Amino acid sequence: MAENQLLGSLRRYEFYATTTTFASELYNTMSQELYGDIHWEWGYSANNTYANSKVWSGTNHNVVNYGTITAKNVKDPSMFFTICVTLSCVNSWSDRMSYKNHIMKVGIRNNGSSVIPDLSTNVGSRSEIPFQTGDSYVNSSATTSSHVNTYYKWTVFTAEDYIFVYGEPQNYPAQAYPVRLYMGRLKPFEDEDPLIANDFVGVFSHFPMSLDDAEDELKYSSGSGYVRSSRNGTPNALYHFATSSQVPSPGVGGRFFISPFYVWHGNEGVRGEFHGVRTAVLRDASKYPDGSILDLGEERYYVFHATSQAYPTSYQGWFTTSGSYVNGQPYFFDSSLLLGGGQRVLLFEIEKEV
Repeated sequence: MAENQLLGSLRRYEFYATTTTFASELYNTMSQELYGDIHWEWGYSANNTYANSKVWSGTNHNVVNYGTITAKNVKDPSMFFTICVTLSCVNSWSDRMSYKNHIMKVGIRNNGSSVIPDLSTNVGSRSEIPFQTGDSYVNSSATTSSHVNTYYKWTVFTAEDYIFVYGEPQNYPAQAYPVRLYMGRLKPFEDEDPLIANDFVGVFSHFPMSLDDAEDELKYSSGSGYVRSSRNGTPNALYHFATSSQVPSPGVGGRFFISPFYVWHGNEGVRGEFHGVRTAVLRDASKYPDGSILDLGEERYYVFHATSQAYPTSYQGWFTTSGSYVNGQPYFFDSSLLLGGGQRVLLFEIEKEV
């Protein structure tokens, strides 16, 4: 059962689904007749050829497609995203499936004459995001009926400039990752060249993209994603993101330590932030329960209680649709350690009442 809340231009949707039904249930929720999304046009295909994964095929590897979601911004059709859900299976023997994991493969509309989701076609498996590790062993025939199929509670926020997907696993805690996915416009801190200003659009998630290099900490344990164009015009540029919000906000006297999600590049430094989404740690969350409004005078936020991702004790890997095994650690907030305790919250900016 989907639950929907309308907060001016901000929309919040909730539903439950497994990894295999996520794409179809997301579409059903976002395209409801009475409470559907007003900011994005949503589409679904069970077999969308231009968003399908590049598949490395062989005797011991196969990929299953569980549908593709498309989301096109109503006011700016150049903001067009795809999410393809797949299962990657790798066998140690020809008759046994030993390692498997579900994957989201994301795409962004390119600027070429042939409109395609560039990350899906040009970046390839480096744009993939795991739902779970690939460390689960199954000693059985090579079918897809025995894989881990995590059941999630999903919360989706949409606004004029972004889509934010938040998933909390309800089972398989040893394998499943909490899902965080930001897709949309990024807010620059400085005026940008008009030729590339509209291309500061990106995709960032709970797992660093463009793996794998275990010798480079930025590659395996810091947030990273893709932006449609860098400042120098490079398409599909890899950027990092980070917050600074481990210290709890006392709230006394209106003192709140709120952090943007800073988006930065190794050669450019910090370029901007997620548009309209910030985070904080509240020392006394009872004063601001989930769904409440935090009014700071000039700024007004919708409060969403979040869970900080606990890092694995060692590197954990997963299999891409190209058949590669990659290492990494989940990252979205600074750390699962909250200094002084408190409640991690996501803050979604909403318009002031007149």
